[in-house]
Amino acid sequence: MRLNKLLLTLPVALTSLLLLASCDNNQSQDGAGQLPKVTVFKVEPLNYTLKINLPGRVVASQIAEIRPQVSGIVLNREFEESSNVKAGQSLYQIDPAIYQANYDSAVASVASAKANANIAQLTLKRYAGLLNTKSISQQEYDKAAADAKQAEASVLVAQAAEHAAKVNLDYTKVYSPIDGYIGKSSVTEGALVSAGQPAPLALVQQLDPIYVDMTEAATRYNKYLQDENIIYEPAQGDNVELFFNDGSKYALPGNIKFSDMTVNETTGTVTLRSQFSNAEGKILPGMFVKPQLTLGTIKNAVLVPQQGITSNQKGQYTAKILKPDNTVEYRQDIKIYTGISGYWVVTSGIDVGEQVITTGLLNLTAVERGQPMKAQAVDKPATLSQEQLDNIIKSSVK
Repeated sequence: MRLNKLLLTLPVALTSLLLLASCDNNQSQDGAGQLPKVTVFKVEPLNYTLKINLPGRVVASQIAEIRPQVSGIVLNREFEESSNVKAGQSLYQIDPAIYQANYDSAVASVASAKANANIAQLTLKRYAGLLNTKSISQQEYDKAAADAKQAEASVLVAQAAEHAAKVNLDYTKVYSPIDGYIGKSSVTEGALVSAGQPAPLALVQQLDPIYVDMTEAATRYNKYLQDENIIYEPAQGDNVELFFNDGSKYALPGNIKFSDMTVNETTGTVTLRSQFSNAEGKILPGMFVKPQLTLGTIKNAVLVPQQGITSNQKGQYTAKILKPDNTVEYRQDIKIYTGISGYWVVTSGIDVGEQVITTGLLNLTAVERGQPMKAQAVDKPATLSQEQLDNIIKSSVK
């Protein structure tokens, strides 16, 4: 009898144990405390200012090599070395004695030619009256007319020689063709100089405004041009900032003057020239500097911490997204445009407002094989503010 009761109660007991175990398992899978713990980053819409740092070298906006145009002895140097000069300012005086004599002779030759031309004209007028009375032949009159024209041409030749002599005399004064800074003189008083000599007497450079020549790889620069008005809105106005080698920033911004589309065959780069105001002369020719070019702005940009982006065997960028119901979504083929200080700028695959999992990713590998998973954020989502982003971009040049 007892055995029958035991046999009747045993299935009931086993059923109860199975039900309890089932309940425990459900509570273990569904209980929030048993979900993998992760931290997430919430994507906020930001305006990303796209800047690139380029190597640059300073060049003068104008350069004038001062060379003599006549030969002679330098009598005077009429400027202070390492000073600013004005256009038209006298720099050197070459001995004018021989050129003054040549000019005086040319002036006398003009006077003589004019006198001869005057006599020829008077003769022609007399011959005209004699021709009317048949006192002279037509041949004699024609010869007088030709002599008058030849005398007039001789005046023109003499005047041209006078002008040339005057030009050479003026060239004994060597003037600065531009406003600018003049350095040391390569000659002193008493030096013999010659017309068209290869070595300049001095160099005048215009330093305000001043140019900074920047170089960029041709392939990258072409990509920037293609992305204009597609990825980013191009910057307007003064869009170049200048930093010196010690990290200090030049107070005034500059602008792009032109971009040379001729590619350097050796380096594969193109040159971009920027222009800066340099009234205080702080930027000097030959300096190597660090210009920062603002290409434009990516509106409502998606920035994601780099630790939240991985790559798969296909080379695709991937991420895991925590949905509002705590399910984990595996995203593949995410498009990245650029990166800055621990963040990627994502152009495709992640949207504003989504939560990207940044830590605890190793516990979620099953989702990559298509298995459904849930996770729990252990803290409030991290975010990136516009002010923080601007500060990161500002400090990126250092």
